[in-house]
Amino acid sequence: MKKIYLVLLLLSTGPLFSQSKDYSEMINEGTYTVQEIQAAAEAHFENKDKGRGSGYKQYKRWEYQALRSIKDNGVLRSNKFYYNELERYNNYINQKAISSRSASSDNGSWEQLGPYSWNATSGWNPGTGRITSVAFETGNENHIIVGAETGGVWKTIDGGTNWSPLSDNFSNMKVYALAMHPTNPSIYFWGSDNGTIFKSTDAGATWNLVASTIGNGEVNSILIDPNTTSKMYCSIEYGGLFKSTNSGTSWTLIHPDASTRGYDFEFKPLDPNTVYASGTSVFKSTDGGTTFNKIEAPIGIPNFDTQYVNGSIDWTSAAVGFQHFGVTSITPKTGNGLGLFVKGTNGASGNSTKLVIPALNLDSATNPVVKFSYTQPDYFGDVDVLKVYYKTALSSAWVELASYTTAQESWSDITLNLPNPSSDYYIAFEGAVTNAGGGGVTLDDVTVETSNLGVLFSDGFESSTPNVFNSGAKMLAVSEADPSVVYLVEASGTSGAHFNGLYKSTDSGNNFITLDHSGKNYFGYNVVATDPSDATSGQAPRDMDIAVSHTNVNEVHIAGINTWRSLDGGVTFNPTTNWNISVTESDNLGYSHADVDLLTFVGSTLYTTTDGGLFKATNSAGPISTTYFTDITSGLGIRQFYAFGISQTNPVVITGGAQDNGSATLTSTGLWRDWIGGDGMEGFVDKTNSQIIYGTAQEGSLNKSIDGGQTLAGITIPDNKTGNWVTPFEQDPVAVNVIYAGYDQVYKSLDGGLNWIAISQVFSSKLNHLKIAHSNPNTMYASYHNKIYKTTTGSGTWTELSSYSGDNINSVAIHPTNANKVAIATIGTEKVYVTNDGGTTWTSYKFDLPDFSALALVWENNGNDGLYLGMDYGVYYIDNTTNNSWQPFINNLPNVKISELEINYLDNKLYTATYGRGVWRTPRYDITTLGTTDNSIKEAGIKMYPNPASQTFHLVSNSDESVDVRVFNALGKLMFFKKNLNLIEDYKIDISQYETGFYFVRINNENGIFTYKLIVK
Repeated sequence: MKKIYLVLLLLSTGPLFSQSKDYSEMINEGTYTVQEIQAAAEAHFENKDKGRGSGYKQYKRWEYQALRSIKDNGVLRSNKFYYNELERYNNYINQKAISSRSASSDNGSWEQLGPYSWNATSGWNPGTGRITSVAFETGNENHIIVGAETGGVWKTIDGGTNWSPLSDNFSNMKVYALAMHPTNPSIYFWGSDNGTIFKSTDAGATWNLVASTIGNGEVNSILIDPNTTSKMYCSIEYGGLFKSTNSGTSWTLIHPDASTRGYDFEFKPLDPNTVYASGTSVFKSTDGGTTFNKIEAPIGIPNFDTQYVNGSIDWTSAAVGFQHFGVTSITPKTGNGLGLFVKGTNGASGNSTKLVIPALNLDSATNPVVKFSYTQPDYFGDVDVLKVYYKTALSSAWVELASYTTAQESWSDITLNLPNPSSDYYIAFEGAVTNAGGGGVTLDDVTVETSNLGVLFSDGFESSTPNVFNSGAKMLAVSEADPSVVYLVEASGTSGAHFNGLYKSTDSGNNFITLDHSGKNYFGYNVVATDPSDATSGQAPRDMDIAVSHTNVNEVHIAGINTWRSLDGGVTFNPTTNWNISVTESDNLGYSHADVDLLTFVGSTLYTTTDGGLFKATNSAGPISTTYFTDITSGLGIRQFYAFGISQTNPVVITGGAQDNGSATLTSTGLWRDWIGGDGMEGFVDKTNSQIIYGTAQEGSLNKSIDGGQTLAGITIPDNKTGNWVTPFEQDPVAVNVIYAGYDQVYKSLDGGLNWIAISQVFSSKLNHLKIAHSNPNTMYASYHNKIYKTTTGSGTWTELSSYSGDNINSVAIHPTNANKVAIATIGTEKVYVTNDGGTTWTSYKFDLPDFSALALVWENNGNDGLYLGMDYGVYYIDNTTNNSWQPFINNLPNVKISELEINYLDNKLYTATYGRGVWRTPRYDITTLGTTDNSIKEAGIKMYPNPASQTFHLVSNSDESVDVRVFNALGKLMFFKKNLNLIEDYKIDISQYETGFYFVRINNENGIFTYKLIVK
């Protein structure tokens, strides 16, 4: 393709940008207390809009979970702490299982209920769950791994038809980046927060921590050199850009200026020795990552008030007045022909060029000729020369065509023949002059085939847009269709959330031109890109990316809240999705869940990772319609529930609220239905009519449905109050249509939420918890922070229980038959306290609990004071018969954060809502299993041999029942894991690489967990 570019050379300077540490940086630093971060965040958001794109929602999500997980010194525990503590506790329960065979107990039998997909009714942005990362096997698009924010790593080998979880046994389920080894698809890398990276060499069955605290914050990307696979790159949100030469064991910063932010890495297609990197700056290496150079400045767009109509410039309007270009009789097209550029007045070697008008399409031109004529020169200021140059590539040297000085009173015409149809042409003018009449120098008679180009320029260029990148986040995209092309999308400012600019390089990143998208915000919510360019109109850098087709370098996609497509090299964009599913049909747009983390091309297929799942477009360049994207995450159980409520019916009805994906209800038919959008929170099912469900969104927005979630019904918010991030919302255990809500007061409604009355004093803070005693509904407990209050009259002034002066409270549970017996879960070292006298005295129930966070409690009405506790990892049970020892109630339950626990006495099941793995249930703890004989591997009907063993050992069963097998070393580290094994035929496990010593083989099926000691010699 032949292109001509006209270039004006002038000097311009740009502002300097500075960064200061704010609350988000403090979060990722890992050394600040939660209280210090709260203070910084409150100062940041004071007197500011807290709506969409402000970052407030993301902060409140973090704050809610952080306040539930603080350790004694006020700082959050690291991933490394949990990694070590889980190993320690695994060792403890393995040893305990071996030593107490005659006093075994029930371990539960958990099954997941979903949701595994979305089914929107009145929910406006439904999705399966948040996906933050994706990786593909080289050459095999069906082998995919994805990362859920708190739901772990998942794998499919059939392109998304079936999915399997890979990290349910691990110490961490927070995933922000993934990579698959380019030549060994059984090796996976997983980037988490705290700058930690984990590695699996057995296709995700087991994981090892390979790098810890290499930088602060979330790992945003991991890139492996396909030629030298020990060479890797990773970016860390607040840590910078890093490289490793030993397969991720150790890391170093790639550039001193990369020490603050890190976002993206890309190899030049077909040339991994050329590496592009971006944080808040842009870098390039041409020596295989040995050195990286900072790319200092793009080519900007002068402030010429150019007007766009349907993606084209209105050249007539653009020609009017000071600081304008006038072009008539042609329709320019950027990137495909004749263009005008700007450069510095300090010579042809001055500042980088920058495109100021789109280019004329010369695809059909044959041997075109460009002519310039000049009349009535009049020099001004200290400029005493006008020079004309040309070259055939931005990276080439300029060739001087002519030089005019003040001594010349008449100029000769310039004629430039452009004979080579495979070349681009750049024409540059250096200096500045005006007509004698002050109108500027006229360049006329510029002829290309039958088209004419007229250009008017004046002395106003000194105020043009600075030739600099800003300090915002940057994402990169490259294409195999043309390896020399690099696209870069940029967010606004250090903490900016909206779209700032789009840049393009055609010389492998040496120089970038600015594509003019003035007035556009592609990171916003509307599909005309006219959201205001402010902090409330986007969610970058959390939600922003760019991708280019590997078959057409001019097919460019960008994303923020919605997704956008350009088919002309980034000049114009059209939306491909609308985040609000209710209007996609009327807009004739596709649906991909709001908030896009990544855009990825694999072959000709475009994938989006979003807050609602993984979507793909198999005809990304084709017609845009409601079927443009397809969701392929059906089967992923990764919903991040904050809270839920269940019915006392069989079959059960459930409603629960989740991050990013609203509130959903499990109907009596066993199908899930999404019925509220946004962030869903607390909810419950009416005890007399399971078709009536209640739910909340963040900060106490109340919702109700009387038809099982198909439509919304009327409900009001008490006194238009705002509550906590998760606002307490409960129903009376006895009275019909009586419900309660906790804001800075407790409110009661007698008519299902149409009218409210306050039944407490105004507290000094918004409430976190509110519970009503089933045995006496006039007795209620409410709490916030480390304060707990009580009423025995159902109203009036509630009494503070000053006998408790411990740590912040995460959960309150009232015994089902004794209103004075209350358990609280706390963030402190004692974990759980119980009172038997209504709060006069409290007793620690820590006993032998692991050092995880105590998050959720529920009493069981079994006559033995049974109490369940949900933690960061697992559910635990204690009652009057367990000798002050908590029993791990974890069979088949993943190591996921437990949000809430409830019991259904009609189906005799315990239910939990988890923050990352959906809803689960198990039969209630069976106290009749206590005292059974030998809970050995023989009871499972399984034979293990030989023991001791050296190279392999075998498992064989007399039953064809599926089992899960785990092997732990003596420290509690998981060495081997295989799910759903049928041992009716002899199964062999390789232990040839194990060190000598004791190991534990843990086998579980639906009947329980069976542990056996193995000696490796």
